[in-house]
Formats: sequence, structure tokens, C-alpha cells
Amino acid sequence: MSGKKPRVSIAVPVYNGDNYLMFALETALAQTYSDFEIVISDNASTDGTEEICRRFVERDSRVHYYRSEVNHGVYWNFRRALELSNGEYFMWLAHDDGLAPEFLERCVAALEAESGAVLAYTKAIDIDEHGNHLELKEQVLNAESSKPRERFRHMNRLEHNCEAIFGLMRVSALTNVRVFPNLADSDRVMLAELSLYGSYARVSEFLFLHREHPQRATSVYPQSRFERTAILLPEKAGKIVFPHFRQFGEYVLCVRRSPLRWRDRMLCYKDMLAWFWRYRGRLIRDIRDVAIHLLRRNLRPSTASRARAATGGRSA
Repeated sequence: MSGKKPRVSIAVPVYNGDNYLMFALETALAQTYSDFEIVISDNASTDGTEEICRRFVERDSRVHYYRSEVNHGVYWNFRRALELSNGEYFMWLAHDDGLAPEFLERCVAALEAESGAVLAYTKAIDIDEHGNHLELKEQVLNAESSKPRERFRHMNRLEHNCEAIFGLMRVSALTNVRVFPNLADSDRVMLAELSLYGSYARVSEFLFLHREHPQRATSVYPQSRFERTAILLPEKAGKIVFPHFRQFGEYVLCVRRSPLRWRDRMLCYKDMLAWFWRYRGRLIRDIRDVAIHLLRRNLRPSTASRARAATGGRSA
């Protein structure tokens, strides 16, 4: 790359992704906008991921491959991929997703046209495990307002999808945000916090290919964030977590860290009280899930008890 920093960094965090990784990398290299790098962060894969990555490194000098010998979890790998990147603009590309050829060109143009925009995102096409088109998604996030409070109020809702996290972002804005804080819905929290620093530019074309397949965490555990936390954050497996309460707390911290004026900050805190009431059912579910977890753990016989029962109470 002749020592010249790329304008755009495409970060690909991956773990055991040899089923879809080649497709993602092919679509990245096929971009009509060419001033980019691809940074692959391999989180100790044990399948054919490394071999695929090294083939792409040999094929194109814009591809860089970094491997960890220890699996540190999903969010750690996303953060690491960002740290290894060099571009003025940045995006994550999941190993199982893809991009239409004009994705970067349109998103770069959108950010350059709107100096106050911190993220550009496109409409999405859902694809299945074979790459067949399933559904066209008209994503409207209502984050175009010039008022930070309005953007934040829309982006902290729990009803919108979070595919915009795979949009193109200004690194100068992203560095103000806690990148994937340790909770199950951290992409939503990131999008909300980022909206406090600027608007979102919506590209009205279907250029993001989002893959739906049975192995996704949201497919394995579609309802329970309590269980999903253990997948995304292995260090929390078996621990007591209150994901929606934690999310509420993160939103409050987002407002506290932001550069908002005093009046707008107070209004955002007021909005968070309304958020707490609006999603009280989910907060109650947190308490229920923890109660069920504790009951199961306390009612489950210990290993020693099971061994005594199997031998009729006799010691060896």
C-alpha cells in the first residue's frame, strides 16, 4: 500500500467462518470504490478460516490478516478489528454478510455530502444460507434530525433493527463511543450513543446483504438476552445478569458522557425515565429470568450428591 493510509477500513471479525467468509471477502473486493483496506481479525478459528484468509492476503495487498491464538469472545474481536484499522472511514463486515458493489461508493459520497453525518447506511436485502434473496428491508431509523435529543430518543428504542451498525462511520466520531460495551444489545447502545455526535445519512438503495441462517445467536436464542449474553460474552456464562437494566444504565451513561448542553442533557434523562416505563415488561422479564436461573441452579443436585445416590450412599 506504499505507506499510504486507506480512506476506508473494512473490518471483518471472524471465528470459524469458513462457511460464508469467502463470499463476504469477494463482495468487499468487488467494490467500485477502491481506496480501502480489509482487516481480518481471526478469533482463534479452528476450521478452514485461516487458510481462506491467507489466500486472500496473497491475492490482494489491501487484505490484512491478524490471528489470535485464544478466543476472547465476539465483542473483543469486534473491538480488536477496529483497533487494527487505519482508515478515516470505518465499517464492520460480518463474515456471513455481504455488500453490493456500490456500497462503499454510495456511503462515502453520503458522508462527504453531509458534514454533520457520522454514519451512512443503506437499505438491506435479507439472504439465506445459500445466498438467495429473502426480503427487501426498508430501514428508516429517524436519525436525520439536527437535534441530538431527537436522534437519541429514536435510536434507543428497542423496536428497530441494528443492521446500521454495519454502515460506514467516521472514525473521528466513533472514537467518542464505547465500542461494544459488555451487554447483549450493545450494538443498539452504540448506535444510540453515536447519534449524540451527529446525524445518520440514509442511502436509498438496497446495497447491504444481511444473511439469515440458523447459527446466528438471535436465531438460537431469539427471545432470551439472558442466554444470549453467555454466547456473546463467555466470561459472563453462568453469572447473574440483568440485560435490560444494564442497557438502561448504559443509555444514561451515554447521555452523561455526551457533549450535550445542560438543558438537552436533562431532557434526555427525562426521556430515559419514559424509556424505563415503556419497557417495564422487559425489565420484569430480567427479574424472572434470573429467578428461574437461580432456582435451576439451586435445585440441581451437586455432583457429589448424584454420586452418593448412584452408590446407595456408600463411600468408595
